Amino acid sequence: MTKRKRLKLWKEYRTWPKWYYHVVLDSIETGQLFNDESEYVDGMNTVAIAQYIHNVSIVVFNFMINHGHFLVLATGNDIVNCMSFIFRRINARLIANGHSPLPENYGFKLIRVKDKKQLEDTIVYIARNPLKACPNIAAPGYLWGSCNLIFSDINRLFEKVQIKDLSDKFCRNTFRTRVKLPENYYFNKTVGMILPESYVMNGKAEEVLKSSWNYSNRVVRDFDAYFNLAEGIGELVVLSDEEVNLIIQQMLRNEYKVRFLSDLSVDERCRMAIVLRKKYKLDLKRISRKLHIELNILKKLFE
Repeated sequence: MTKRKRLKLWKEYRTWPKWYYHVVLDSIETGQLFNDESEYVDGMNTVAIAQYIHNVSIVVFNFMINHGHFLVLATGNDIVNCMSFIFRRINARLIANGHSPLPENYGFKLIRVKDKKQLEDTIVYIARNPLKACPNIAAPGYLWGSCNLIFSDINRLFEKVQIKDLSDKFCRNTFRTRVKLPENYYFNKTVGMILPESYVMNGKAEEVLKSSWNYSNRVVRDFDAYFNLAEGIGELVVLSDEEVNLIIQQMLRNEYKVRFLSDLSVDERCRMAIVLRKKYKLDLKRISRKLHIELNILKKLFE
């Protein structure tokens, strides 16, 4: 997208009414939003400042190394102002640290949440993103966002003080702003970060998700919702072998009422191959290996 097209799109976003929106930051192809922990911390503090001064209520959010996701309740105008503020601050930090700046046309997509189901799907999608980016860390254990607060007491372990207990000079130097944040916001001195529990609508996220069991189960197992959302926002999903195995097991159990792949006929395995190809975008070699179907047969099937 050119800078001109981006500005035209943002002009349209500014007319959108107050509602729940999924904000998808552009994925950087070359370079990164964050290069070390200090930049992540600065990004987290930037979100705390931006949502406060631009009147944006955040339900959940996560930053990844080259993009990010937010679920917010706000007007389109306030969202554009908030995201512009975040981009300027991140860009200034990147340049100051000697890294490549954000692309000139860097922006975001804004997706209006249609109903309660999409609201829940979006929370699960955002929570699941770190699971793909950092497979060695459980989704609820990811630090650079707010999903670790959902159905969790982890915030009780953080050593924290309130903003009112910090000097004005300390706040200006640490947060790089003269904006006076609410006195009841919590700050963790060890990491140097304003804690998301201070400002995110975690209660709303838990209300939508209904239970910890539902949340945990959907983050790990609900591939369909994840794929549908990814397709809607134009993101590519690459499944691990473990995830493909789980999808196959779900199909065997729910659609074919059997336990083992060997219980299926060749025709049934071919029908399963069609689903894996068209719905989950798996390549033919991987399908051949997983379903024990000769590659030549699959090639003829998809001619």
